[in-house]
Amino acid sequence: MAYVRRRGNQIAIVRGVRSPETKKVEQQILFTIYSKGEAMAALGRGAEGDASRFQSLVEHAHPDVRFDWRAISRAIAENLEVLPETYDYPSTRLGAAFRRELLAFTRQIVLTDPLGSAAARLLVDEQRETLEYLRELIGRRLAAPPQAETKWTTENAWYWRFAARPADVPPDVEEHAAGLYERQEYRRAAVAFHLLIEAFPDYAEGHNYLGLIALDRRRAEEAVEHFERTIEVGRRLLPRRVPRSGWWSDHRTRPYMRGLRNLALALVEAKRYEEALTTCDRLASECDDAITAAAHRAAAYLDTGRWREALDAARYIHQISPGESLLAAFAAFELGREGEARALFLHAVLNKPRTVGGLLGARFARPRDREEAVDHNDGVLLARTLDDFLRRRRPASRRFFGGLWDHPMVKDRLEEMALVTARWQADCRGRDRAAFDRMQELRSWEFASRAWGPEGPPSVTSPPLASRPGRGRLH
Repeated sequence: MAYVRRRGNQIAIVRGVRSPETKKVEQQILFTIYSKGEAMAALGRGAEGDASRFQSLVEHAHPDVRFDWRAISRAIAENLEVLPETYDYPSTRLGAAFRRELLAFTRQIVLTDPLGSAAARLLVDEQRETLEYLRELIGRRLAAPPQAETKWTTENAWYWRFAARPADVPPDVEEHAAGLYERQEYRRAAVAFHLLIEAFPDYAEGHNYLGLIALDRRRAEEAVEHFERTIEVGRRLLPRRVPRSGWWSDHRTRPYMRGLRNLALALVEAKRYEEALTTCDRLASECDDAITAAAHRAAAYLDTGRWREALDAARYIHQISPGESLLAAFAAFELGREGEARALFLHAVLNKPRTVGGLLGARFARPRDREEAVDHNDGVLLARTLDDFLRRRRPASRRFFGGLWDHPMVKDRLEEMALVTARWQADCRGRDRAAFDRMQELRSWEFASRAWGPEGPPSVTSPPLASRPGRGRLH
């Protein structure tokens, strides 16, 4: 809860925060009022709408803090006499901190002369990539075009919008760094995210991205460390009480959930299966995320030869995440349920042909669109998470699924899928509804479960679920 305190000739809105080092409660300043004119505006005794604007800006900057504005306004009014009549807002609130930090940075750059000192040369070389990233960031800031003033950008005489800006990483900066990751410029992305997590200690997403970069570089143990750090920072950002139903509606839970999701994935890749299963239990019990938990459980169970558990976990979500049908097919075959394995395999093939074919050793041309690229990448990821299982597969399993991949019926359905998908994509005006309907039919579990005729298994039902498991961003 926020409250008001005097600080010399200033009025500060503060809250108590327990220091992680000393364990003592310390005052954190949320906003400082410097003059009587500013205080009167904050109290609603100036222009119309000033008070509501002040309150909304401060609340937006500190979404995790409760504000009793009636009590805060009363305390500000009681302390008006300590405030000066005027204050130099442009050179202090607007520019003082920026100028101070800029001069400190300038001093270090000027004094670190690589031509005058071997140590300076070493230091510049060590920080070269960071300085290059900063140069690019400064260029983006300088290149920003002038903007027309709107209610979202206009400042008042006290620079409330600037003073109450959120103290976390701005979206445009995160999007730029995330773009480096998406383009697989991992070295530059890692430099950006390392700098951001040092500058912003509560930036859980930076740790999460560093974990994803480590995974893509096949450094599973390093990824585990980053995701554990994501969870640690994300836990600090959680509301005090999160009801089970609130995990999916409160966006403050996202960093913690992302950390747990990706930690389970990294632990499977690191072959630390029992820890991965424990993390899946936490996902399901703490975050109400049974979907992602089932996906990672299926991989862990398959890698450890627990066929019954692998089949149950994969079937739980295979209708909303069809790639899981392949894991279920592998497990069903090991249990001697070949009819069910055929149907599950076909369901996976018609939804994720590159994923399935890649795991069976098939070769494909370069992806032509985003859907094919995602399918390819999912296959690469699945091959890593199923490394132990794939290396130990019995010859009988290889022959069985290789035969299914080459089966004329499977090839015919894949060709038909390609044709109707192309027709649907070419139909810009949406007139060829038949192509879309057939594409959806071919991808359905109902089609796969009856396509093999008498050899097919009875329909396998799954509970209705709302979303699809995945890694990385959780929106």
